[in-house]
Amino acid sequence: MNSPDTKAKAVPYRPRRAALNWVDYLVIAATVLTFVAVVAANNPHVARAQTRATIIPAAELPTQVAQGMDQPGLIKAKIGLALAGR
Repeated sequence: MNSPDTKAKAVPYRPRRAALNWVDYLVIAATVLTFVAVVAANNPHVARAQTRATIIPAAELPTQVAQGMDQPGLIKAKIGLALAGR
């Protein structure tokens, strides 16, 4: 039944292309880096060199002086600069 013309031929194995391309690897790397950054930022067990800022008492704060009423021309200049910047 098998004629000499219809012999089975050996087909060479060709490996498939990689399922992931460079864009996929880039997305995976960005995801991993983002995950690491979030974990590092929210890790309460990491000893930080930051100390709490000391609270300055109200007596040591510098006095604030309103200069708007003393120099009305300064207000007009600021308005003019704001309108000129548009």
